[in-house]
Parts: sequence; C-alpha cells; structure tokens
Amino acid sequence: MAKFKFSESVSNGVHKKFMELAGEWEGTAKTWFEPDVIGDESPVSGKFSSVLGGRFLLHEYNGSMQGKTLEGISIYGFDCMRGIFQSAWIDSFHMGTAIMHSESKPGAESYNVMGHYDTNEEGTEKWGWRSEMQIIDKDNVILTAYNVTPTGDEAKATEIIYKRKK
Repeated sequence: MAKFKFSESVSNGVHKKFMELAGEWEGTAKTWFEPDVIGDESPVSGKFSSVLGGRFLLHEYNGSMQGKTLEGISIYGFDCMRGIFQSAWIDSFHMGTAIMHSESKPGAESYNVMGHYDTNEEGTEKWGWRSEMQIIDKDNVILTAYNVTPTGDEAKATEIIYKRKK
C-alpha cells in the first residue's frame, strides 16, 4: 500500500497540482447520449477552489443541457494513506438526488476514477461512470467521463474543455 505525506504532496505532488488549478475557467461542454453522436454542445463556466488547506479541490460549474440550466459540484481528492484519487459528484442533470462517489485504483498516476449509478430500471445492474482529468498545462484542462456498461464496454458521455479565464 502506497503512503504519501501530505506535506510532500502539497509541495511537489498531486495536491500542489490541484491547488494550481484554483481560479475561474470557461469552455465548452459536450454530451453524448449514444456513441459517436453529440447530443449537446454548449458553453460552460467553472471555478476551481483549493479547500481545507489544500487537501481537496472544489469544482463548481454552470452551463446548459439542451437549452436548460445545468449546474454541478465535484470535490476531488487524493488519499495519501491509500494512494488513491477520489471524488464526490452532484449535478442537476445526470445525478438526480444521488451523490456519486468514485475512486481510482491504488497507484494511479493521474486522476482516473470510477463510480457507479443505477439506471432506475428494475432488475438491471449498476452502470459505471469513469472520469478523467487531464491537466494539459496551467491554463488548459480537459474533464472527460465515460459510461461503462455492466459488461465493461465504455462510451464517451461528457467532455469539458476548459481554458483559464484571463
């Protein structure tokens, strides 16, 4: 089991990278309701805030989905004791009244977490929701999520391409 010291992570590790994202962001959000067919593409604005002394990254965002207002909140973290990335996500479109909790595999080198959700169809297994954060540089971030069927097939579900507001 990998163990990291928070003091080291905040000075030159994952927590430092998270803290460097703090600020206002704008970009484009895309949503796929079926593979290879974009169901919506619209502007999105967001804010990343370092919270609790750099322990977590709070992501608040606003946009629209097919002309209706959409807002969401995610908390991203890195558990130094277990060596895993984690998140909790809520929004006004995808999640209803549920909170999705996600974790990476131990030893993941970048933010790549998996959570699960119910389809509300009786007798069906939970589906997966795999989320990635790609930090291109200090001014460009891509957040991508994939639906994962109970049999393990993946299809891109959402993508936010952010640029830091100047």
